[in-house]
Amino acid sequence: MYEAFYGFKEKPFSMLPDPGFLFLSKKHQAALTLLEYGLLNHVGFCVISGEAGAGKTTILRALLERVGDDVTVGLITNTHQSFGGLLDWVLSAFDLHQPNLTHVEMHQVFMDYLIEEYANNRTVLLIVDEAQNMKPDALEELRMLSNVNSAKDQLMQVVLAGQPALKATLRTPELMQFAQRIAVDYHLDALSVEETCGYIQHRLVTAGAENDVFTPAACERIHNYSGGTPRLINLLCETVLVYGFADQQKMIDVDLVDEMVQERMKDSVVPIVNRDIAKQDNKAATKAASKALEMDFPWIRPEGGTAGLKPRAHKKADESAPADASSDHTRSQGAPKRAEGHEKPEVASVRSTVIEDKAAAAVIADDDKPLHVLTNRGKGRPPDKKTATKTNAEKAAQKKNDKLATASANAGKREAGKQFFKYGLIAVVLALLLVALAFVLNSEAETKSEMVEDDTIEMQKQREQGEARVKQLQIETEALKKERDAALEKVEQEKRAKQEAEDQAKREAEKLAAEKAAVAVKAAQEKRKLEEKKRIAQAKARESRAKQAEAKAKAEAESAKREAVRLEEEKRIIKARLDEEIRLKEQQEARRLELEFQEKQRQALLESERIIEQQAIAKEAETAARLKKKLAECTGPTARFKSTCR
Repeated sequence: MYEAFYGFKEKPFSMLPDPGFLFLSKKHQAALTLLEYGLLNHVGFCVISGEAGAGKTTILRALLERVGDDVTVGLITNTHQSFGGLLDWVLSAFDLHQPNLTHVEMHQVFMDYLIEEYANNRTVLLIVDEAQNMKPDALEELRMLSNVNSAKDQLMQVVLAGQPALKATLRTPELMQFAQRIAVDYHLDALSVEETCGYIQHRLVTAGAENDVFTPAACERIHNYSGGTPRLINLLCETVLVYGFADQQKMIDVDLVDEMVQERMKDSVVPIVNRDIAKQDNKAATKAASKALEMDFPWIRPEGGTAGLKPRAHKKADESAPADASSDHTRSQGAPKRAEGHEKPEVASVRSTVIEDKAAAAVIADDDKPLHVLTNRGKGRPPDKKTATKTNAEKAAQKKNDKLATASANAGKREAGKQFFKYGLIAVVLALLLVALAFVLNSEAETKSEMVEDDTIEMQKQREQGEARVKQLQIETEALKKERDAALEKVEQEKRAKQEAEDQAKREAEKLAAEKAAVAVKAAQEKRKLEEKKRIAQAKARESRAKQAEAKAKAEAESAKREAVRLEEEKRIIKARLDEEIRLKEQQEARRLELEFQEKQRQALLESERIIEQQAIAKEAETAARLKKKLAECTGPTARFKSTCR
């Protein structure tokens, strides 16, 4: 959206961890160097920690771009336990994952893979990002995976990156063995104010910026809001660029940064370090930045760094440019003044002349600066790699020659600059007097032309006197101009002499550097030969160790296989014995149950016989009773008349 307006080729403050935008501050350079050291020396564990957004993932991406083809890399970026076991993720990182494998089988697959890679002279590197989510048991499992090693080499290296909670976990007593194996341990702190300014300018240049976009005071304010955290710096810079584009403001100043934070970040969840700093006076912040920060600010275009700055419609542009003409950084930071329509022509002329004299004085003051500062000014990019990679001898010779030339010419140049500034001011005053006198004379002439004829002779005399004074002033102005031209010519001659001395010193330094380079090339060739021999010997030794390791692994595999067969046979015999014992117990139980059943049947039969016998006795008794009753009823003289007795 705003890329074309600011001259960017791409967005400079993306939230993605792009290693192409990596800004190597002292802390990030140290972290990357330590990781490379650990990788080259085959250490076991490396730990990089830092707060969220400190640049850990970007460092890891940069490391991945620097590893060689002989390194096999596995990357784990999700360490949450709800997504499965650690070994599953490790196998997936190296494309070894297979479905339906037991934990023992997965472990054996990974061990075979490590041995195979070592036999092929390849290093296995496992990188675990966001490792603060790992529990102690997962870290201990990772340590056990790294136990496989040869006689002298570590078969797997591990890099852990995470927030400070990772270090707190590693300090627990249960992970003491793990902590003892950590060879590289580094914590990424937040960026300082100077590093924040360098970080912002670096990303702007990388994105294609050719002009300065942020003032030093704005960069300092962004540091105060973000606390030096790169991710927060990106978020704030991205948002304020959108605000600047909306207001068509080429230069981002403190006012715009404060307005953005007050409007956009007022009630947001973004962890701004100090939200109340916007209530402070912007002028004080600008002065503090100009005094302490501008001297070392990495300008993209040191000449006219604020050329594109436009005052905002709703703000007062009451901050004038700094008066120190000897400082390039101060000149380039000064805010432009708003034009005033009611300004008198004389004042405007004096202001423009003074500005020209300040610029000329600034040119003279630039002669005191090192040569590389002047030659790189206004190019919109840092010195090229060829200049940046000079040998120590070249730099020392250049510095010595610069000091000698500067010491011999500074006194005369300063004096010439002072005289030039003095004569320039005198010329400006005289020119102002001439303009004022001409204006007065013209006014008097117009007024006196309406007076009586008797005053014409006196007015003519006054006009002639005024013209004579003007001519005299013109002559003096010409003389001052010649003196100024002579002073400028003297300065130019001294500059040419200094340039010739610098060129001579540079040629001598280049000659010395060429001789040292030839010696260095010869030494490098010898070193390469020795390294090649050493590499061949190491390759043979690695091949021999790999064969020994392979034979040992095969023997161990055969032994493990035989042991597995023996254990399987013992298991089968024990199982058969158990089956037989179970069968006998089942038979005994069945016999016991059968006897119990038979006994119960016998008891039931006896009980049924007893019941039948009792029923028979009861029936007989009942029959006898009926007979007895019947006999009793059928006795007597009336028995023959009863139907039951017939």
